[in-house]
This record gives sequence, C-alpha cells and structure tokens, in this order.
Amino acid sequence: MLDVIRRNAHSLLLKIILGAIVIVFIFWGVGTFRSQRMAVVAKVNHEDILAGDYQQAYSQTIERYRQIFGGTIPEGFLKQFDIKKQVLNGLINDALIRQEAKKMGILVSDDEVRSAILGIPNFKRNGVFDKRLYNIALRESHMTPSVFEAMIRQQLLTDKVKAVLFSGLLVPETELKEYYRFQNEEIDAQFVKIPSVDCKSDVNATRAAIETWFEANKNHYETKPMIKLKYIMFSKDNVLKGVTVTDNAIASYYKSHKKDYQVKERRRVRHILIKVPQGADNATIAKKRKKALEILKLAREGKDFAKLAKEYSEDPGSAERGGDLGFFTKGMLVRPFENKVFSMKEGEVAGPVRTRFGFHIIKLERIEPARTRQLDQVKGEIEEKLKQQKAKDILWDIASKAYDKIIQFGGLETYVKTEDTKDIKIKETALFSKDNPPLGLDKDALNALFALEPGELSSLIEVPKGIIIAVLTEKRPPEIPKLKAVYSQVKRDFIQEKAVDLCRDKAKKTLALAREKGLQAAASKMGLKVDETGFLKRTNPNKAGIPREVIQTALSLSSEKPLPDKPIQVHDTFYIVSFKARRPADPSGFASMKDRLKKMLISQKRDRLFGQWLSTLRERAKIEIYQRSS
Repeated sequence: MLDVIRRNAHSLLLKIILGAIVIVFIFWGVGTFRSQRMAVVAKVNHEDILAGDYQQAYSQTIERYRQIFGGTIPEGFLKQFDIKKQVLNGLINDALIRQEAKKMGILVSDDEVRSAILGIPNFKRNGVFDKRLYNIALRESHMTPSVFEAMIRQQLLTDKVKAVLFSGLLVPETELKEYYRFQNEEIDAQFVKIPSVDCKSDVNATRAAIETWFEANKNHYETKPMIKLKYIMFSKDNVLKGVTVTDNAIASYYKSHKKDYQVKERRRVRHILIKVPQGADNATIAKKRKKALEILKLAREGKDFAKLAKEYSEDPGSAERGGDLGFFTKGMLVRPFENKVFSMKEGEVAGPVRTRFGFHIIKLERIEPARTRQLDQVKGEIEEKLKQQKAKDILWDIASKAYDKIIQFGGLETYVKTEDTKDIKIKETALFSKDNPPLGLDKDALNALFALEPGELSSLIEVPKGIIIAVLTEKRPPEIPKLKAVYSQVKRDFIQEKAVDLCRDKAKKTLALAREKGLQAAASKMGLKVDETGFLKRTNPNKAGIPREVIQTALSLSSEKPLPDKPIQVHDTFYIVSFKARRPADPSGFASMKDRLKKMLISQKRDRLFGQWLSTLRERAKIEIYQRSS
C-alpha cells in the first residue's frame, strides 16, 4: 500500500483520500471511524460526552460563524477565541442542566418538541408547516432531524429550568426608578483634542535615531513568504465556445426548477416621515404625532402626496423624490411599517405608523402580484447556466486526463511538446505572496500552493478563467530587509510612533494643569481648543464627530470627579474631557418606559444568576476530560 502511494504521490484521487484520512486522524487519532465517534471525550458526573456529539456540535458552531462572517472565517479567529474549548464547555453545561432537571422532575415531552418545531416560522409556507422546507433547512445546516430535535429538546429543558429557578424574581419599583434616572440623566462636558499629526514636526528624526529604532523593530518589516509558478491553463471560454444545449434540456430544467423563477408580490410605496428622537418624552411624541395627523388629513383631502413629502418629510433619502421608496417585498421593511403596507389597498393613504424612526404617513402606489416567470422569459438565463455547467464538466474531464499524462511524461514541458496542445502554453508568474495572488487564486488554492516544494506539481486548481496545473519553481522564505531598502517606510513609522509619544506627554501635562486651573486655562496655556459635547444621555450616547470612548468617559464624570484619571487615547489621538453640568432625568417619561425597563432588568438578572448557578454546578460536579478537543 505505501509503495503504491509513493509511486502515485501526485494523483488527485490519492490526495483526496489521504486528506480525508488526515482529517480523521487530526480529530480522533488512529482507529476506526465508528469507534472514534463512540469514544468518550469527557464525563460529567455519570454522563459520557461522545466524540461524535462533540464533532457535531463543533461543525454546527463553525457553520454559524461562517455565516456570520459571510462565508469565510477570519484567519486565527477559531484559535484566538478557543472555539473548541467553548464547544466542549457548552456540552458540559448541557449535561449539567439535564442532570439537575431530572432531579427537579422537569421533563420535555415529544409533543412539546413537535409543537416547538411546528411553530418555527422558517419552516412554514403560507402559515402552515412545510416538511420540505424543514428538510431543506436541516440539510443546508448539515443536521439530521434527530440531532435538530435533540437541540430543541435541550433548549426547551433549559428554558423550563430557568422558569423554575427564577419564577419569583422581581425588580422593585425603587430599583426601576433608580435605573431609569441613571440611564436618562444628561451630562454636559468639555474636551480638548490632541492629534498625533500636530506633534510630528517636533520629532527629531536623525539618521542615527532611525537606525537604532529599526534595530529594535526590524522584525515588523519581515517580508512575507513568496513563491513563483509556471503553469498551464485550460480555458473555460475555449470550451464554452463549442457547448450547445437542447431546447428539451432547457424545458426539463425549467420544469424541475420552476420554484426558482417565482417572483414575490411587490408593493411600491411613498411615505412622509416625521422623526421622533430616541428617548423623546411624552410631550414631544404627542407633538410629533399631531403634526403627522395634520399631514395625513391634507393627503386624504386630495393634496398631491409627492408635493407634501417634499415639503414636510424629514427622510432626506426620499423627500426629494416625493417620498418614493420604490418596490418592496415582504421581509424588506421594518415590521410595523411592513405590516401596514401589506394590509393596504392600491392608492390608499394610511397612518400615522410609529417605527423607531418616527411617524410615517404611507401611500401605497402600486401592487404587483406574485407570479412565475414563463419559460420564454428565462430561456436565455437557463441556457447560459446549463452551458456553464456542461463546460465545467468537460473542462474538468480534459484537465484530469491532461494531469495523468503530465505525471506519465514527467513534467509540463514534455506534455506540451508531446501532445497536440496548440492552445496550451506554459506561462510563468512573478514572485508573489498570499497578499497579492495572481490568476484569482483563492485562499484554499494559495494554502495548497505555498505548501509545495520547488519542482513539485500541484493538483488541479480552479481559477476564475478555468483550471490550472502548476509547478512551483521558486520558494522564497521570509527575510528581514536591509534598512536602505525600507528606509522611507521606517522613517515614517518612526516619526509616527514618536509623535504619539510626544502627544501623550502633552496630554498628560494638559490634564495635570487642568486639575490645578481647570480645562479652559490648561488648554489656553497649551495652545489647545476647547470643544463642547452638549448634553448626552446614556440611552443615546452617540454624537457626531465625538469618539465613543470620549462620550463614555464624559458620562462617568461628576462634579465630585470632574476629570478622568488619565488622557483618553483613540487610535493616535488623545482627548481630555471635563465635567461641565448634569441635568436630571425627566420623571414624566418613567411611566411609558417602566414595562420595558422591567423586562430588560429581569432578563439581565436571570442571565447573571443562571451563569452563577451553572458555575456552582461545575464546582460541585465531577468533570473528567479524557481527550483533548483542540
């Protein structure tokens, strides 16, 4: 067996097989796949956690992160946040919850699991559970029904345990009022800004200083590994020229994929927005609603809606277009707005509808019913898709046969000379790193190519224009360049770092002076400008042009402590902020926010207490980890 592998080391099929074997070994060590899946990775009191369960949970976690990051997880993310350990800890916590639930007599019936799944909106079509949607969703998530049902059962069990543990949890009225006052009081502050760019002219950038600094920091200038390739390409366009698709094939594809050509109902909408600031008091809200009602009355009396929008709407994106928002399908609009739009008749004017943006007056301009695009409308799309699929299959077949001949002949040159390959030329790349790849090489292809040694043949690699087969001709390891080669960059970096140091010192001196004489006097002496934050709330702490860190610090200050302990650094700029005034929360707004605050505080308390409860269970439990999950 080993002799066969050695003789066929470049075979694509063997590489795939070896890759699969390596993956199994990395996860589970040597042994049969089934026996390794049944191996115990940890024991929680009397309950085993199996390798197969861990692998399933880990795969699902990776898939969730992949979706969060738009398809590709950032390099180093999984290791930095120790995702494997997090997954194992999650399984341990689940086991502890199951064990405690059993002691408490808490169970989840099959009917409860079934009811929960039937109620999930993503599995419904026209309000009714659709088993086909359910199976598709599980397949795309790489889950079996039994695994998904076990997840639902665990979540229901956890929710029941929480309900029992925290059934008597209350938030006193005094605590609610105190939290409301804290969140809604307003702080006014002054601040000075010291950007590092202002300190660059004071940096003494001598040649000797730069040389000394480079010696201490030269590892930052280490070059990236680089490689050079020679390759042949099998062009997709060349194959595509000779590909044809029959009308029968197009019709058959359309028939089996008809759902892909369904067009949802669309509605064209105009609106007039009267903005309501976040955290607005009841009087402000009532005033804004009254204004919206007055505009609604004008619209219903027959006034031109587009002209009203241009005159009154506070939505800068649509006001100039007469409030026109274009066409929308369900799921594209904020919920209260969408609910109203999809309950209206064509030409109807309605409102005011309250969303987080304010009050909307809505006019439904047009309804385009749901429909299915006919075959003659999509024939060209389908034909192109089928041609691309067919060309890809042909291209892989051609490239695979060529790959076998290249191995047989002993290299690209002999293959090109021996075979009738008038359209195939050997080409060469310049040296390149992973940061500037040629040919549209993706991350997986780059990793495979950079793993090759000089003279080694790659596998088949798909690129945007076709398929390449490459030989690595040069491999240049990382190196630290001579100062002369990077002098300009080093000088810029030196000046930038020293400018930041100078500005930091300037900020510290300004803060010390402010403690003695106040910020205005300190700023005047240091030649700095004092700016105002204006009144800020913790519930709405954003202010254009002022960094979040400065605002957060301002909100922590008081008349007893008017200055922070140290300057605030945001990137390469320093800030000193000083308390100016405090304005108490408006007590009239408490009643309208009371229920929402109560729900939020109870939720926070539950999460905190549940975490403490789990920590106590872990301390008391006998937890043994037999096999590393990383």
